[in-house]
Amino acid sequence: LSATPHNGYSESFSALLELLDNQRFARAVPLNRAQLEAVMVRRMKSELELRWDGSRRFAKRCVLHLEVAYSAAERRGHQALKEYAQLRAKSAATEGERFATEFVLKLLKKRLFSSPAAFATTLEKHARSVVAAQGGAPGQSWQRQLEDADRDYADDDDYENVASEAVETASRHVAPLAAEEKALLNELRTFSTHAATRADSKARALIDWLKTNLKPDGHWSDRRVIIFTEYRATQKWLHDLLAAEGLAGQNRLLTIYGGMPLKGVPGAYKDRESIKAAFQANPAVAPVRILLTTDAASEGVNLQNHCWQLIHYEIPWNPNRMEQRNGRVDRHGQKHAEVHVHHFVGKGFDASKPG
Repeated sequence: LSATPHNGYSESFSALLELLDNQRFARAVPLNRAQLEAVMVRRMKSELELRWDGSRRFAKRCVLHLEVAYSAAERRGHQALKEYAQLRAKSAATEGERFATEFVLKLLKKRLFSSPAAFATTLEKHARSVVAAQGGAPGQSWQRQLEDADRDYADDDDYENVASEAVETASRHVAPLAAEEKALLNELRTFSTHAATRADSKARALIDWLKTNLKPDGHWSDRRVIIFTEYRATQKWLHDLLAAEGLAGQNRLLTIYGGMPLKGVPGAYKDRESIKAAFQANPAVAPVRILLTTDAASEGVNLQNHCWQLIHYEIPWNPNRMEQRNGRVDRHGQKHAEVHVHHFVGKGFDASKPG
């Protein structure tokens, strides 16, 4: 009996079935669908949402959007990265160069869609390393290093360090920059340096939402929200922005990240367990209203006692991770009739065309 998905490999699934009945199933034998249907019962929450009397068994999940009016400078920053990526992809002549180029460009795009702070650190590492680029044949050692950067890490700072080193290594195995690419890279460095020092349009939309919903008329309500972000650099940047807006004092804003102590001094709000306990406590007792967390809090954590709102600051690369985030509040024990999950979208998205 489980609500946890397996890793997607048929061998893993058949190994679980072998534990149930080793006469019907073996991990090295392809599954017989008729035999599987005889022993497996699968039910979706949507099939069980109503009790016999018509009342809801689970909270209704409402997916909502926060519109962002991106500035011309921000749109130009994304366009410049798109143009730079297209030129870099064309310049890759060998398999090794393509592998390294795709790794760097993918990470730059992911981090720009997260925050200008996360983007700036990775872009600067790339820009300083690519000047020494000489291309070259693929090597097993540096390819393993790049693959390691795509793994899940329990410690967010460890991940940042591994990703930074991987970008530096990959940037030295790409083709040398052409003049047009150098110009675009310099434009991106200027943009990121400026953007990382202030709230961008997405951060401003978040701040406005928090003030409207959690602190209307300047007074804190009892409502709580969880804000998820993929990167520690984005988390730190957001924390400073929210603090500058008066949204962090008196322990109103707490953070969880991979690598922080699990247990410490009770009530000190410096370890994961005390922060979780405070967020689960009644708002009349615990002052916390905003939990700003990386994906360290996305698995196996109950946060639904007094919270039914969640914001994805960016869409995680792995769609399973998004469901794990949602499951912190959309789970058994949720007392509110609805769970609100928020995503950011560009203003006018509903009237725009693909591309």
